Amino acid sequence: MARPRSFDSDVVLDKAVEAFREKGFDGTSVEDLEKATGLRRASLYGAYGDKRALYLAALRRYQGTKDISLLQTLSAAKTGRAAIEKLLSVVIEEAAGDPCGCLLANAASERAAHDARVARCVEDNRRRVEGALLAAVLRGRADGSVKARGEARASARFLFAATLGLRALGRTGCDRSELRAAAGEALRTLD
Repeated sequence: MARPRSFDSDVVLDKAVEAFREKGFDGTSVEDLEKATGLRRASLYGAYGDKRALYLAALRRYQGTKDISLLQTLSAAKTGRAAIEKLLSVVIEEAAGDPCGCLLANAASERAAHDARVARCVEDNRRRVEGALLAAVLRGRADGSVKARGEARASARFLFAATLGLRALGRTGCDRSELRAAAGEALRTLD
């Protein structure tokens, strides 16, 4: 009979997320994961199978916590445009304040091209965020805060691309004012 887990899986996954964000999948060793989580290799492997399975579980955990935050951010805004502005503001603060970047954005560039399961996680994230941005664009058109009349889905996809670009710029050393200027250009597409 297997022993029950003596650790909180969410806490372990949150610590694994930080390890993978800091060094990426390839740069993170099992020893790094042991140090970050406080668990030994046997416990990690017993709970998750291997490093890749732990990475996938960490991606799902990260995605779930980010999705909740995203939906709260967007739904709390008074207008569709305000929702988009707030989301870009959150991305700027994350990008300027944390050189490790977004785990999902990092996964898109590091692993998605050669790992189908990671690619699915990244694609699921893109669809969810684009869907939330599409809802904000449509809401903005309805409340008059978004004037652009182009194809709404293309606008949402462009705004998603802008968030990825802001994250990449943050990793290259751009400061908040530079990121705000770039976000301002993205917001002008809504006028």
